[in-house]
Amino acid sequence: MGYLPGHLENLASWIDLAEHVVVVDSFSTDGTPAYLKKNLRHPNLKFSEHPPGLYASWNFGIRQIPSEFCYLATVGDSVTRAGIAHLVATASRLNCDVLVSRPNFVDETGQPCAGPVWPMDEVIARLKLSAPVRLPSAIVVATALTHRGGAITGSCASDLFRTAVVQKNPFPLEFGASGDGAWSLQNAGRLKWAVTTEKITTFRIHPPTASASEISAGKTVDEFAPMIREIISDWLKSNTHDTSVETRDDLQRLLAMSVEYAGLRRRCHGLRKGKWPWILNPNAWIARTKRNQLKSQFDSLMEKIYALK
Repeated sequence: MGYLPGHLENLASWIDLAEHVVVVDSFSTDGTPAYLKKNLRHPNLKFSEHPPGLYASWNFGIRQIPSEFCYLATVGDSVTRAGIAHLVATASRLNCDVLVSRPNFVDETGQPCAGPVWPMDEVIARLKLSAPVRLPSAIVVATALTHRGGAITGSCASDLFRTAVVQKNPFPLEFGASGDGAWSLQNAGRLKWAVTTEKITTFRIHPPTASASEISAGKTVDEFAPMIREIISDWLKSNTHDTSVETRDDLQRLLAMSVEYAGLRRRCHGLRKGKWPWILNPNAWIARTKRNQLKSQFDSLMEKIYALK
């Protein structure tokens, strides 16, 4: 509720550009629904209720949208009017399913602050981008594999999605608070991705809003590795229209290394929790050395794949 006045002020600056607005409330008890019904105005406005669960609520809301594109206006995050227009025009021009942008960051009080470095920051830097582009599938898949658990969507409140595509491929519910990261991995090779270098949104850094049960019940991306491996392996076998045989072979190697790297990372983490300091444990040094060697191989393969742009 504390973020709503500022959130509605931002919405008021661009909401007339939206064809439909769906509000999904998860049984709030702080006055949120009443405040929205009193202060939110739009000719095609629909209020819905859905049990708590971030991605289940997102999926529920998206299923009710008939528009070509959908934008997730999560409370506390904002976008400019010019930004919304830019996302729609760019997604239409590039004919993409997902258009990713990077946000500016503010803290809980709304003051500018430093934020995390997300996968698309690396993509933009490696490709030296200065304008929006459609990304080759090989680059999207490689980025997803080297950022296991890190959503290539970044903040979904900074992105635009083709509605029918997300309705067909909803956010998975098995990963607790990391469903967008899992969705990125599942759809890295299936969808048409694009990125814009424009910073048109603001992301508020705040404590997790997911419930404790939602967080604790979620699988990690590493636990779901067999499914991810199967999805990407199938894509590599079938995708021949925009990647060479050599590139697909490189991605197969990257996939195998990502599985090995995840195992080494878990092992290093486990050894650090041992009774003795890890620096005195030869097994910890061996695992750490192997992990670093694999990271170097990762980087070399990524350079080769990015050079294909």
